[in-house]
Amino acid sequence: MKKVIFIILFFIAISATGQTFEKKQNDSLKDKTITTFREIYWNNLPSPKGWINDYERIFSDDEEKKLDNIISNFERETSIEIAIVTIDTIKTSSDKFEALSLHIAKTWGIGKKGKDNGILIGLSKGYRKIRIELGNGIAKVLTEQETKEIIDHDFIPEFKKGNYYQGIVNGITKLMEVLRTRIKK
Repeated sequence: MKKVIFIILFFIAISATGQTFEKKQNDSLKDKTITTFREIYWNNLPSPKGWINDYERIFSDDEEKKLDNIISNFERETSIEIAIVTIDTIKTSSDKFEALSLHIAKTWGIGKKGKDNGILIGLSKGYRKIRIELGNGIAKVLTEQETKEIIDHDFIPEFKKGNYYQGIVNGITKLMEVLRTRIKK
């Protein structure tokens, strides 16, 4: 009887070890697949489809149109280009979110040539992060500290309530107010 119990316990232990090893292999393969996908995405960014590129599907179609109109009107008035991109967590890791935002801004070439007057607003609902990348022309008239204050006071309060559209509207409205007082067309 003891031999039978020992044999049963032996096979259970071997089976559990095999499952742990198999799970580790599957997790490792999943991690490698995600890493490879992220590298491919980094090296082959999609072209922008307008001022709003909502890869997380945060905004409704109507909200995207309204944001696009606000930004288009501001661009006609000032020549400053503002692009908004929402970044799904599958596209980057949390620690590389800022680097991807900068990479997108540089790759897409936001801002007028010779003026470098572009702004990219990168947002990840999944990571609860926002990043504003300023072209060199904008950075001359808007400091990182001012940008941080606009993020903290105008974007974030609505984001915390789950109102991403209103947070973006509040934030870009404040950015536009500040820039109108400092920029010549």
